Amino acid sequence: MDLSISSSARSYLLKKQSFYQYKNRMPRLVMVAKTCRGAEFRIVFEAPAESDLLHRDGELGLYIPQNLIRDFGGFSVDTELFFFALRLLIQPKVQVYKCDCKHKCNNEER
Repeated sequence: MDLSISSSARSYLLKKQSFYQYKNRMPRLVMVAKTCRGAEFRIVFEAPAESDLLHRDGELGLYIPQNLIRDFGGFSVDTELFFFALRLLIQPKVQVYKCDCKHKCNNEER
C-alpha cells in the first residue's frame, strides 16, 4: 500500500486516535466528494468496514477502503495551518477530475 504520513500528521492522528479508541472508533480515510477540482478526502473516526485495509505505522492504525487504494494509487497525509488551526491535508497519488455534479457544471463542455 502506497501511503506516506508526515511526522506532524502522525502526531496529530495519534492524539485523536488515543481519544477515540475507547469508543471503538478508529481513523478511516474516506472520499467525501468528487468535484471539478478533484476528489476530496477526509479522515473520520468510526468503526472500520470489514473490507478496509489496515495501514500500521507504529501505534497508528489507519483504515482505508480497498477501492480508494485501487482508484487513486495511494495517498500522502500531511498537516497545514488553516486560520491558526492545524488540519490534515490528504492528497491522492493519482487525482481524478471527473465530478458528479451535473446540476452544478456542464462536464461535456470541457
